[in-house]
Amino acid sequence: MDIKVKDSLVGGVVNGAINGYIATYHFKGMDSVPMSLNLITNSEVTVWGQAISLTFGLGVILSLITSMIFIHQLKKSYPEYIKNINTSFWSHLVPIAIMHAAALFGWFVALAVIWTKYAGEVSVSSAVAVGLIGLFAFIITIAVEVRTKESIIYKKVNLLKNNTSELA
Repeated sequence: MDIKVKDSLVGGVVNGAINGYIATYHFKGMDSVPMSLNLITNSEVTVWGQAISLTFGLGVILSLITSMIFIHQLKKSYPEYIKNINTSFWSHLVPIAIMHAAALFGWFVALAVIWTKYAGEVSVSSAVAVGLIGLFAFIITIAVEVRTKESIIYKKVNLLKNNTSELA
């Protein structure tokens, strides 16, 4: 079974639209929204700030939902292989979700820092800010769905595990 990005496009568009709609409330009444501020901490709403907070929460939730749906599909389509797939929620699926959400969080923080360093404090209209949040949610959805599915069906193999007696 191949994991394809195109299989996640519909979910990405739906999540982008939903999170873009939610972002309209965050940016409501603002003529312009800063992409980021050149401060470590601030209480002002920024596009990158919203995107970064979106990555972890949305990443964990989407990964858990994706894993449950994907495992259900695997049980129907490949019942003979399901015994080879670790489907334990707490010991396998939650760590996968946290790992992917944390990785995305790190990437988005790094991108925000790079943006601030090279672009500085740039403001955009609230409509552009909403569009960017929708775009970020789309990207997060695609990345999380693909990586979660891959983590479930692909196993890392220790090449030395069964051959240690030959090395002695």
